[in-house]
Amino acid sequence: MEWLFFVTKESSLSSLSIWEALEVLLVAAGILSILVVAALGILLGLGVLARALGGEKLFQAVGTLVPAAVLAVTALIMADNFTYTVFGFGVVTTHGLWRLAYAFGFSVAFFLAYRSIWKAAAGKTKKRRKAARLRNGLALGLVAVSTIALLSTVLVQREYYSQLLDTYAAWPAKRPNILILGSDGLSSTHLSVYGYERDTTPFLRGLAQSSLLALNVFPNASSTTASTTSVLTGKPPVVSGVMRYPDILEGEHAFEHLPGILQEYGYTTVEVGVPYWVDAKAVNLLDGFDSVNGEPLDPPALSSLRRLFGNSQAPYFIWTISKRASDRLLDIFLVREMENPIEAVTDPGSRMSDRERMERIVSLLEKSNTPLFVFAHFMDTHGPTFSPREQIYSQGDSAAHPWSDNFYDDAITGFDDYVEQIYARLEESGLLENTIIVIYTDHAEKYVTNLRTPLLIHFPKGEHAGKIEHNVQNLDIPVTILDYMGLSRPDWMTGHSLLDGEPPADREIWSIVAGAPKNVVAPFYQIKIVQVIVCQKWFQLNVQQNKYYSGTVNSYEYFSPACAKDQLPDDDAARQMLIEYLETHGFDVGSLE
Repeated sequence: MEWLFFVTKESSLSSLSIWEALEVLLVAAGILSILVVAALGILLGLGVLARALGGEKLFQAVGTLVPAAVLAVTALIMADNFTYTVFGFGVVTTHGLWRLAYAFGFSVAFFLAYRSIWKAAAGKTKKRRKAARLRNGLALGLVAVSTIALLSTVLVQREYYSQLLDTYAAWPAKRPNILILGSDGLSSTHLSVYGYERDTTPFLRGLAQSSLLALNVFPNASSTTASTTSVLTGKPPVVSGVMRYPDILEGEHAFEHLPGILQEYGYTTVEVGVPYWVDAKAVNLLDGFDSVNGEPLDPPALSSLRRLFGNSQAPYFIWTISKRASDRLLDIFLVREMENPIEAVTDPGSRMSDRERMERIVSLLEKSNTPLFVFAHFMDTHGPTFSPREQIYSQGDSAAHPWSDNFYDDAITGFDDYVEQIYARLEESGLLENTIIVIYTDHAEKYVTNLRTPLLIHFPKGEHAGKIEHNVQNLDIPVTILDYMGLSRPDWMTGHSLLDGEPPADREIWSIVAGAPKNVVAPFYQIKIVQVIVCQKWFQLNVQQNKYYSGTVNSYEYFSPACAKDQLPDDDAARQMLIEYLETHGFDVGSLE
């Protein structure tokens, strides 16, 4: 039932073909079957011992608790899925004593299940024995099919990191601390370091004098999850498969990323993001971070399943549904309230504050005795309602109106101040001269991909200071870091090292805009718009409506010389480029011809 729920709603399974999704179901069932058979073997041994000691009835009474609990939990999840899907409310949206209503329902389901199982186990009639044989035969058949599917999956698993280590045999020339500090939804047009009339970034404006500053930068995705995953993996969304939450990395993509490389060279790697949305666990990024949002990257249960059965969707699926069950049980019995993914980004009071993020980063720097990699995502600039540290430009405004420029500018100023405090602590501790600081964003304000976004990289001792005029993308960040360390980029990582000077003027910058969850259908699934930027021009194709658009990047010529007309594709050529890009990456473009 959970599989059916995941396949029919927006999830990591919903964009798979029906056969791929069925494989996940069969492999997950195979894994659970093996675990259950092992547990049954233990229980049978205990049953024999209980019978010998005269405690058979007690053993049956205790043993019946297990299937009764499984059925009650199943009933709870099914009821929660139903009410949330049909009526828009569920455990996650219920607070206070209302949660006890779910606890009462669970208790009733548990009592009814226990009584039913006890009666069935006590029956000795011919009819019951025949039904039991039928159930057992069906169960064994399903176990056999699932086990075959499981073994076929395990046999094709490969050890990705052995190949990665062969590629990086030599120790890097440099091992600086690396801080990638992103703030959600920054548009360059609102940052004074890029000429904005309000001095929203006084510290960054000064830091730019000793840093590498890219003038025309563009994200590779409209969604935070896809964009941050691209920065970590060096792969565009159409390659990694992560285009929005809750997509996940699969196969080799789960192991191919920047933090994994750094971890192999002795780095302590930490993500200070947002649960669900900037969350290596949720995106299935494996063997990369020591800590994610204050917790270990791999939960012990998931890590054990992955070691036993390989990296397929099935172990992740089992871990996901077990977490869904445990979260709901702990919530309804008032042990721990569930986290609401929407409130994690829309309600400042329900998430870690940016001040807490800054303090955690400073604490990590002070305590770490190894090179440190921190990937942080600040949230005060997340729209449509901003939560600034201090009201400066919004003084006199009683409330933060959606997409208010005044509150937005105040939130940007707050982020600038947090960066300054981190910089000051680095300077005081003597770590500054061995630290790379990267300032970037996931997308422009209002999730736009064709507006310029910031990218500032401060290298130790002010090395490589200057400006990059030609177009840059977020995918260039991991390649540039590896280049500075003296490491060549792996074959799977794209991008241009900014230490190699200016990229070509007519370079193509590709990105995707994700569609609404209800439009996640074949042949383009999460993709609503595919976009390419060439010099000062942007070209878009809405694949859901088969509509083409083009335009000029705002304020481009203020920073960089525009390309000549003969350097740019015309509309017909650009539209064909967009279609070929999708076709190259495995999408059926028949509806666009």
